[in-house]
Amino acid sequence: MNGVGVPLLAVEELVQRFPARGGHRVAVDGVSFTVAAGETLAIVGESGSGKSTVARIVLRLLDPTAGRVVLDGDDITKVRGRALRRVRPRMQIVFQDPYSSLDPRMTVQATVAEPLRVAGRRGEVSTRVREVLDLVGLGPELCDRYPHELSGGQRQRVGIARALVLSPELIVLDEPVSALDSSVQAQILNLLVALQKRLGLTYLFISHDLAVVRHVADRVAVMHLGRIVETAPTEALFVAPAHPYTQALLSASPEPDPEVERQRRRIVLRGDLLDATEVLSGCRFRPRCWKATDECAATDPALAVLGGGEPGPARHQTACLHPG
Repeated sequence: MNGVGVPLLAVEELVQRFPARGGHRVAVDGVSFTVAAGETLAIVGESGSGKSTVARIVLRLLDPTAGRVVLDGDDITKVRGRALRRVRPRMQIVFQDPYSSLDPRMTVQATVAEPLRVAGRRGEVSTRVREVLDLVGLGPELCDRYPHELSGGQRQRVGIARALVLSPELIVLDEPVSALDSSVQAQILNLLVALQKRLGLTYLFISHDLAVVRHVADRVAVMHLGRIVETAPTEALFVAPAHPYTQALLSASPEPDPEVERQRRRIVLRGDLLDATEVLSGCRFRPRCWKATDECAATDPALAVLGGGEPGPARHQTACLHPG
């Protein structure tokens, strides 16, 4: 992890609408961010906030309604066919559930080798598969095993090996440890950090678990109803969250120290996450916010730097009329 530098990935004003009864549902609404080479940006939020949709657009699994995805200076938003096949090896994904993401009929060897075969690199299979299995801490004796013969942690290591086999620059990690036991979670997170340092990888880390995010991310972007409402370097966000939504998410995240946990004040939000088809004037968070005022009903706040100044990846920014 190297902090903020030259962007490997730039997402510009992404919008994603899906057809819905009586109109459309806006899953992503004007999302912009950058990820520097060798950096980890975490996108966090409740289910339905739009974070996984953003990941699918970045990976070119969805065509956005509007906006751009730029990878290392190249606009890949509308690439098709052969051009898209050239882009695919540069971006890979590690899925949430290691069991459902692996084909139960394929051995570990076949699973990890599949991207090489699809890319027309069959000649590299015998050596490259063993190389990446070694990188993720799996021995060659597992090559002939099937997913049901592996533990949850081993299955996720296979998923990581499959993502690494084409030597990508960017890896999207979609809730990569949420299906694992807490002790195994720590092992996988430590592995991801070690791989990033060794291979110079760039991570887009999708999660709802802020404790996990704090362990791996350089910066955090908090999403609510398809928009980024706060973004900051990780420690700045945890020490001084500015948006009420971020404060509520942090208050719901358990503390490992029992004494600290007993003294914490919980923030309980009113109601449920709104449906993205609902039309709401002003701040979209105000129906659940304890700070909401008449001004919040009239004004839809944009991301702005706390204390003023020019925006930038290293600046603490929030979309709130009453931050802090």
